Amino acid sequence: MSYEQYNNSISPVTSQPVGNSPAPGATPINGVTIRTLQDTTTDAEFAGRLLVEAFRGKFAHNVTEQKLPATARYMSANNRGQAPAFYQRTLVAELEGVPVGLMQLKFHGDKYLNTADDDMLTSELGCWHTFRFACFSLITDEDVKKGKCYVDHICVDDRARGRGVGKLLLDRADYEARQRQCHTIYLGVLTTNRAMRLYERQGYHVTSTSSMCGCLYCCIGPPGKIYHMEKPLSTNVP
Repeated sequence: MSYEQYNNSISPVTSQPVGNSPAPGATPINGVTIRTLQDTTTDAEFAGRLLVEAFRGKFAHNVTEQKLPATARYMSANNRGQAPAFYQRTLVAELEGVPVGLMQLKFHGDKYLNTADDDMLTSELGCWHTFRFACFSLITDEDVKKGKCYVDHICVDDRARGRGVGKLLLDRADYEARQRQCHTIYLGVLTTNRAMRLYERQGYHVTSTSSMCGCLYCCIGPPGKIYHMEKPLSTNVP
């Protein structure tokens, strides 16, 4: 998530497709399909709600439990009217036509994908929590190096767990990264997060560990550790 203003010089990354395989989720797999986020009220509200629910602990630590509904309203409203790259990088998984999963990817040059409405944020959260939210957004933003793809966030509705939604989203992430000639895809995950097992099955491995202390603790939550995981990608796909 980015709080700072979108850099208008950033344009969608395009390249020649790699291989002839269709994008995972382009056609239903066990009832699951994947599409890009649309600039509609329905998609905006879904994405805002799921993001706050999935990362409830981080948001509650940042803005308090009481302000979570206001945070979800802000996140939903802020999903409207963004630049095309924001929607192209944000993918929605649907189960039998119902949105149940969300993932956002970032590539080199994507540091600030979305704009922030400062007045709306302040009116929803108040000055102090707006400041904390801004710090949270800044410190968790990633400057992606050339040739790499970063999974900024991925989450699945609890009601759709165990249906292969997370795996298909990660497969799609690999596909999108290869389309842009990336040689590596990476992410960060709390060491206590059970999703780490899924990432390992998908081919990710731990490259380093960092502790949540100082600014990271203030913005994200109680002391703990984060695994930095990555996966090498081959662009030689049939």
